[in-house]
Amino acid sequence: MACLLLAASLGAAAFEGGGVHPNQWAWSALAISLAAGIALFRPSGTRAPKSKWLSGALAALLGWVTFQLAPLPPSLIQSVSPEHWNALVTARQLADHRPEKWAALSLAPAATWQRLLAVLPAAATFLAAREMAWWWRDRPWVAIAPVIGVAWLESVLGLVQFYLMRTAGYGGSVSGTYANRDHFAGLLEMAFPLALLWALAVWRGGDSNSRQKIRPALGSALLFAVAACLLLGVVVSLSRMGFLSVLAAIALAALVISLRHFRYPRNPRPAWQWAAVLTVPLVIAVFLPTRELVLRFADLTATEEISRDDRIGIWKDTTKVIADYVWTGTGLGAYERGLYRHKIVAPTRTVDFAHNDYLQALAELGIPGAVPAAALAILILSRLVSGVLRRESKNPEWATGLLAALLAIAVHSLADFNLYIPANALTFAWLSGAAASLETKG
Repeated sequence: MACLLLAASLGAAAFEGGGVHPNQWAWSALAISLAAGIALFRPSGTRAPKSKWLSGALAALLGWVTFQLAPLPPSLIQSVSPEHWNALVTARQLADHRPEKWAALSLAPAATWQRLLAVLPAAATFLAAREMAWWWRDRPWVAIAPVIGVAWLESVLGLVQFYLMRTAGYGGSVSGTYANRDHFAGLLEMAFPLALLWALAVWRGGDSNSRQKIRPALGSALLFAVAACLLLGVVVSLSRMGFLSVLAAIALAALVISLRHFRYPRNPRPAWQWAAVLTVPLVIAVFLPTRELVLRFADLTATEEISRDDRIGIWKDTTKVIADYVWTGTGLGAYERGLYRHKIVAPTRTVDFAHNDYLQALAELGIPGAVPAAALAILILSRLVSGVLRRESKNPEWATGLLAALLAIAVHSLADFNLYIPANALTFAWLSGAAASLETKG
C-alpha cells in the first residue's frame, strides 16, 4: 500500500507539470504522508535497521529550516546576521513599523513556509523508500520500479510529442508534461541508468540458470527498450546538461563494471563483453545527438532561457549573498529576497533561482543547514560505494544504478534547479532513501 501511494503521488506530481501547482501538490503531499505513516508504523522486526547518523542529519536539517521561521529577539538577529538586521530595520522604517519587534531569520517567512511544505514530503519519501527497499532487499528492484515506470511514461509522451512536431514540420524541443525541458530531462536521466543496470542484472542472473534462458532474455530486452526510450527522451528534449548528465552516469556505470571485473577476475564473463560495455558512452556521445542538440552545444549563448554568461553572473551574485548570510541563510525559498541587494545580472528579469542547486542551498540554509545536508549526502554515498565495491554484494547492479542515477542529477544541478521541482525532488528522495537502506558491512 505504501509503495502504491508513493507511486501515485510521484505520477500525479510528474504529470501535473512536475508538481509545481500548489493545489495539486497538496493532494500529493497528503498521499505521501499516508504512505510514510504506513511504512514507518510497522512491527520493529520488519523495520530497516536504525541509523542514528542518518536520522540525526535529517532531523538537524529539518530542524534548522523550521528554526529559520521562529521569531527571535532583535539583539540576537543583529549579532548573528548584521546584514539581515540592517535590511529589516530599513524595511520596517519605510513601513512605519517598530524596529524592535521580534522577527524570523528568514527574509521571507511565507516563502520559507511554502518551501518547507515541499521539503517535508520529500523527507517522508526518503524514510518510506528506505523502509520499502529493506522489505524487498532480496528483490531490491521492486522498490524503485515505480520511479522507472513514471519516468518511462513521461519519455513516451515526449517521444510522441517529438513525432507529432516533426510530422507537422516543426522543430524544437519537447518537455512532456513539464513546463521546462531541463526538468523533464532531469526526471528521465535519473531513471535511465536504473533501467539499464536492471537489464544487465537480469542478463547476468539468466546465465546462472541454463534451463530458463528465454525469460531472462525477454526481461532484459524489455528493460533495454525502456532504457532506450528514456535516453531518446533526454536527447529530443535538447537539454544540454541532461545529455551530459546521462553521459556521466553511463561512464560511471561502465567504470564500476570494469573495476569489479578486474578486482574479482573469477567473474565468468569474458573480458571482451566488459570492453563492449565501456564503449557505450562513446557511441552515445558520437552517434545519438540530433542536429538540433549539436547546434545547441555549438552555440551555448543562443537560448531563449538564461544564457551561459547570465548564469555565471548569477552565480557570482549568489556568492555575495552567501557571504552576507553565511551563518543564518536567507531562509529556504527566500533566495530572491536575499539577492535584491547584489543583483547585477538580468536587472529587468525575475531571478528566483540561482541555476545551481548547491549555491542556492548554501545561500538559503547557510553553514548550519549546509553541514547536515552534506553529512546526509556523504552517509548515503558511503553506503552506495560500499555496496558497489564489496565482493559479497548480492545486487551490485542495483547499487551501481542508484549511484549513477544520483550522479546524473548531481551533475545537472550544477547548472539548473531540478531539486526545486517537487516531482524531481521526490524522485531524488526516493532513490536516496533506497540507497540508505544498504548496510555498511557485508
